[in-house]
Amino acid sequence: MSTHKLYVQYNNTILSKQTSTNMQPQSDAEKELLKENLYLNRIQEILRKSRGYLQEAVTAEASEQYSTETIIFDKVIANERNAFISGIVLSGLVFTSVRFGPRFIVTKLNPEKAKMLKEADDIAEKAGTRWMQKTFSFLFELSFGAWAGWRGYSILSSQNNQSYDEIAKIPLCAGRSRVSDKVCPEIVHLVHKEIPPPFWSNLNDGDECKLKDPNRWRAVKSFADNCIKRNVYEESHRKHHGLKSGAAVVVPEGGVPEDILLSQSKD
Repeated sequence: MSTHKLYVQYNNTILSKQTSTNMQPQSDAEKELLKENLYLNRIQEILRKSRGYLQEAVTAEASEQYSTETIIFDKVIANERNAFISGIVLSGLVFTSVRFGPRFIVTKLNPEKAKMLKEADDIAEKAGTRWMQKTFSFLFELSFGAWAGWRGYSILSSQNNQSYDEIAKIPLCAGRSRVSDKVCPEIVHLVHKEIPPPFWSNLNDGDECKLKDPNRWRAVKSFADNCIKRNVYEESHRKHHGLKSGAAVVVPEGGVPEDILLSQSKD
C-alpha cells in the first residue's frame, strides 16, 4: 500500500474516532437526556391509570373539602382554554393570509401580473383543470393553517408557566385533594426512585437546558416534592390528633406550609 493511501486511511480513522466521540454524551446528565421520552411516557402512563380520579377532580361538584383543588383546576382549564382559542385565531389568520394574501398583494402592486393570473385561471377553467387547482390549493392552505394553529397552541401551552405552577402546587392545597391521594405515590416513586439525579441536574443549566420542555420537568419535580410535604404534614397531623394511619386529613385554610420539611426536621 502506498504512503499516500496509508496517510488517507490514518486521517479517516482519526476523523471517524473524533466524530464518534463528539456524538457520544460526555456526562451522565447528557446521557440522561436521551431518556427524556422514556420518562415522559412513564408520566403519561401514570396519568392514564389515574384518568378516572383526574376526571372526577375536574368535573365533580365542588364540595367544601375539595373546593381549593377545584379552584386550581378551574384556573388551569381557563389558561388552556385561552391558549386553545389563540391557536384557533392564529389558524384562521394564517389560512386567510395564505389563501388571499398573495393574490391581493399582486393585484395592488402589479396589475399586469394580476391580469396574467386571471388569464391563466380562465385557460385552466376552459381546460377543465381549474377545479383540481382549487382543490389542491384549498387543502394545502387548510393544512398549513391547521398546523400553524396547532403549533401556536403547543407553544403557548408549553410556555404557560402559570399552569405548570398551579398544577405543581396541588399537593399543598387546603382541604383534601383527590389528585394527591391517587397520583402522588407513583409520581414520587418515579421522580425520586426511577429517574436518577443526573437527569434532574439538567434543570440547573438555566437557559442552556437541553431538555425539550424544562418547564414541564420542573413542574413534575416540584409536584413530587410537594407530595412529600403533604404526606409529612398529614402524618404529623394524625400523630398530634390521635388519628389512625391512613385516616383522611383535611388541611386547614392556608394549605400545607412550604417549609414543613424544615420545621419537622427541627422538631
